[in-house]
Amino acid sequence: MIIDGTRIESGTTLTADLVVVGAGPAGIVVALEVANQGFEVLLIESGSESFSREAQSLSDAGELNADLHAPMSIATRRQVGGASVIWGGRCVPYDPVDFDHRPHISDARWPVSYDELTPHFQRACYWLVCGRPVFDAAMTDLLPRSIVPGFPEGDVRTSSLERWSLPTDFGKEYRSRLRDSTRVRLVTGLTCTEVACDADGSRIDHLQCKTLAGRTITARASGYVLACGGLDTTRLLLASPRSNGEPIGNHSDHLGRWYMGHVEGVIANVHFSTPPRETVYDYLRDIDGVYVRHRISLARAFQHKCEMPNVVAWLASPELADPRHRSGALSFAYLVLASPLGHLFSPDAQRLSLTGNKVPGAPYGPVENNGSIRAHLLNLLREPAATARFIIGFGGKRLGRQRPRMPGFFIGSSINTYPLQYHGEHIPHRESRVTLTQACDSLGMPRLRIDLRFSEQDLEGVVRAHRHWDEYLRRTGFGRLEYLYEDLNQAVAERIGGGFHQIGTTRMAARPEDGVVDGNLAVHGISNLFVASSSTFVTSGQANSTFMIIVFAVRLAEHLRTLLRTPSRQRLALHR
Repeated sequence: MIIDGTRIESGTTLTADLVVVGAGPAGIVVALEVANQGFEVLLIESGSESFSREAQSLSDAGELNADLHAPMSIATRRQVGGASVIWGGRCVPYDPVDFDHRPHISDARWPVSYDELTPHFQRACYWLVCGRPVFDAAMTDLLPRSIVPGFPEGDVRTSSLERWSLPTDFGKEYRSRLRDSTRVRLVTGLTCTEVACDADGSRIDHLQCKTLAGRTITARASGYVLACGGLDTTRLLLASPRSNGEPIGNHSDHLGRWYMGHVEGVIANVHFSTPPRETVYDYLRDIDGVYVRHRISLARAFQHKCEMPNVVAWLASPELADPRHRSGALSFAYLVLASPLGHLFSPDAQRLSLTGNKVPGAPYGPVENNGSIRAHLLNLLREPAATARFIIGFGGKRLGRQRPRMPGFFIGSSINTYPLQYHGEHIPHRESRVTLTQACDSLGMPRLRIDLRFSEQDLEGVVRAHRHWDEYLRRTGFGRLEYLYEDLNQAVAERIGGGFHQIGTTRMAARPEDGVVDGNLAVHGISNLFVASSSTFVTSGQANSTFMIIVFAVRLAEHLRTLLRTPSRQRLALHR
C-alpha cells in the first residue's frame, strides 16, 4: 500500500512491527523481505514517487569543500527508489581481501567475514536483477577468461567481472509490489526528524516525523531500521540525542568519523601487444542475458605481500568532451549529452562529468578543448557511416524495449590502446568526518558540515597499482602502460573527490568502543535500532557500494525476521 503522507492528520501515530526509514534499495529490500514473513512494515520516505526539488533540498549540506565533495543534490536522491534512480547499474561485490586484517590499512577490522556474506549474494542478485553471482570468468566456461587471449593470470588478473543491473530503479521495479502489499505501508512525503529513546536510553521508543507543510506524525514499532543513505542516516543519528544529551550511536566518538568514498580517474593508457580484434573491451552477455565486463585487478596474496590497497581498473573510451579523439560516435554522444535534452539520457553527475565539467569523485574532468562544437561536428562528417552504425546499434540496445538494456558503450581501438580507468580504495581516516552545523533545513534539522579527507597513502596506492600492472605486462610480454602525466601523484590528486559512495560514518565493530553498530547492524547498546547503509562499512574496497548494501540488507532482514518472531514479552526483554 502506498500512502501520501501529506494527507495524514497532524498528531497521528502510525504503528507496525517494523519501521524502515528510507525507501531506497536497502529500505525496500528490508521492508519486502520482512513483510514476506507475515510482519507489518511501515516504510517511510521523505520524498515522493517523483522528483521534488523541495524534498531534495533537505539533504543539502551546510558546509563542504566543493573541490573535494560533490553537491548532495547530485550525489543523493530523496525519492522512492533512492539513489538507484540516478545509479548506473554496476554490481560488484567486495573481495575477500577487504575483510582480511591488513596491517597497512590501520584501524579497520570487520566484525563479519566474507564467508558469512557470500550465502546472500544470490538473493542480492535477485533484487538487483543481475543474474547469478558469478564475478570471475574463471568460474564459467561461457565467457572469455581474460581481456586478451592467453593472458597469464597471476599477481595481475583480468578474469574479474562486474555485472550490470537493468539498470534497476528500485522505485519503478518494485512499485507494484509495494502498492499491492497488504503488509507494507509505504508513506511518502514524510521525513523522520528524530529518533527518540525511552527514559533509560536502552531502546527506541518512537520516531518523530514531519511533512514539508509542518504536520507532525509519530511512528512506533518493535524494531527500527535507518536506511536513508549514508550521510542522511548519520545526520539523523547526530540530531537525535539520548537522555544524557549524547547523540544516539556516538557512545565512543565514532559517529560521523571514518568518512570514505573511492579514488577514481585515468592517468594512463594501456597498450596490449596481442591482436587488436581479440581484445575483450566491450560488454558481454552471459547465460542469463545480463551484461558483464572484465576488470584488471591485483591478486589477494600479492596485495598482502606488497601492502597494497585494493585498486582495480577497466578499459575505457577517450574523453567524450575532447574532440581530438576524432571519433564520430564519441562526438555524437557528447553532443547529445551536452544538449538541453542531455538530462533525459544520463544522471546529472555522469552527464556533467562526461561533457567536460568538474565533478568531484567522477573519473573525468575539464578538458582543454571542451565545448568545441565545430570540431565535434567535423568528427561526425569525417565518419558518417560509423556514426550511423553506432546510433542505430547502441540506440536500439539502450533505448529499445529489450531487457536488460545495454549499460553504455565502448569504442574499439585499432591500435589496441585504451584509457585505463581505475577505481580504488579510500584508506580509512579518523578525521575524515561529518558533523552538524548551526544552519537548519526547512524542517528544523541541522545541516551537515562535510570534511572529506584524503591522504598521500590514497595517491600512492593508485600510482603503485599502475606500476605493478605495467611491470607485469612488460615482463609477460603482453603490453605496457603509457602514462599521460609526468607527476602521477599530482594527476591522481587533481581528480580525487567523493560524495557518491558514502561509506564509514556509522562503522560496524565487534565492540562498542570501536564503532557505532555491531555485526548485525544494531546500534551498540540499543538492540531495536539498526542501520542498513554503506555508512556501516569498515573499508571502502575497490567496489562501488550498491551490491554490498543489498547483501547486508538481505542479511539484516533475515536477522529481523528471527527477532520479530520472538514472543512479545521475550522480545521486549531482548530489547531491554
